[in-house]
Amino acid sequence: MEVIKLPKKFRAVCDEIRDGSYESLEKLESFSAFPHQVAAVKAAVAYFDKDYDTAVDLTCDIMPYWDEWHYSNVPDEFMAAMVFAAREHGKEEQARNALIEERDRAFTKDVEKYGEGKHPRYKYCNLMLNFLDTGIMPKDNELNYSVPANAKSVDAVIKDCNIKNGDKDRLYKMVCLYGCPEDAVKIYEEIKDSRLSEYDREDAIVRYLYLKEDEKALQAIERLASDRLWTVASPVQVRPMNFFTHPMMHKFLKDDECLERIRKASFMNTWE
Repeated sequence: MEVIKLPKKFRAVCDEIRDGSYESLEKLESFSAFPHQVAAVKAAVAYFDKDYDTAVDLTCDIMPYWDEWHYSNVPDEFMAAMVFAAREHGKEEQARNALIEERDRAFTKDVEKYGEGKHPRYKYCNLMLNFLDTGIMPKDNELNYSVPANAKSVDAVIKDCNIKNGDKDRLYKMVCLYGCPEDAVKIYEEIKDSRLSEYDREDAIVRYLYLKEDEKALQAIERLASDRLWTVASPVQVRPMNFFTHPMMHKFLKDDECLERIRKASFMNTWE
């Protein structure tokens, strides 16, 4: 199975859908040569519309064809969304069967490189099966943040880490590592409108949730959505599918009002 390279016209339609055009979904029907990529786009839209029946069905249909994508995060994100939706909508058996079939396919995949049963997708299927049974995701430690032992003051961080005057980005990173969450989010508020990495915004979300500031956490998620860092691997990433891999975001994805805010934020592009 070869990696599929999508034509420019297909990518342009994906851009329109990513920007919020539901009308452009109809244009996908003209790309019959790429059925699995069309299904992936429709599934992504369905997940963020809470049309979980459609989303899970489409994901199950495309799972045998993951090798058509070059980057592994695309199947990982869709499978994470699938098990999230399955638990929410009573489709656990369907998702479990699809994951077991995919795990069986992955067992002997690239044996020369990884060995039998050692392919990353085989392992990820097991992790998703575990989530179906326990509700525990690989990144579950996001929900268990604790303040560093002997947390340092901002002044101490500046001194010990040799932070140059005005380097707020590095100061924020070091305070996240060694300081108090209150200080970290205070600095985040000062730099949140700059080009931050995905990890920087995720660090802010973790700390806001620890401080029980859900509205601030949601605002950081919205900003993460509009930064569009989630769309670099494939044109079919028309919604921030990687959000489903983050347990700290699950309660917001379950809430209709919060989900609407996240979806609308994803239609914008901060840096365009």
